[in-house]
Amino acid sequence: MIKWIIFIVAILIFLGYIGFDVRKAVEAPTTQSNLTYAKNVTIYIWNKYLEKPAKYLWKEVFIKLIWTPTIEILTEKISGETAAISTSP
Repeated sequence: MIKWIIFIVAILIFLGYIGFDVRKAVEAPTTQSNLTYAKNVTIYIWNKYLEKPAKYLWKEVFIKLIWTPTIEILTEKISGETAAISTSP
């Protein structure tokens, strides 16, 4: 994480050195329009195509098959009981 911060700061310093104004470029109307368009497309794709599969994977796969059994096993281990992992659903 620190490497990325240092890398970004170095790029900003380099851009300033060669005379490129990042603030002016980001605040430009064309850039703002492009960013708004990209945001709207991303939201559309999420709502239209990705939201349902992601929620299914989260609720039906991760929570039911990974999270809940793990919490049950850890709770049994903490309470001193032996945890038996069953193979039946």
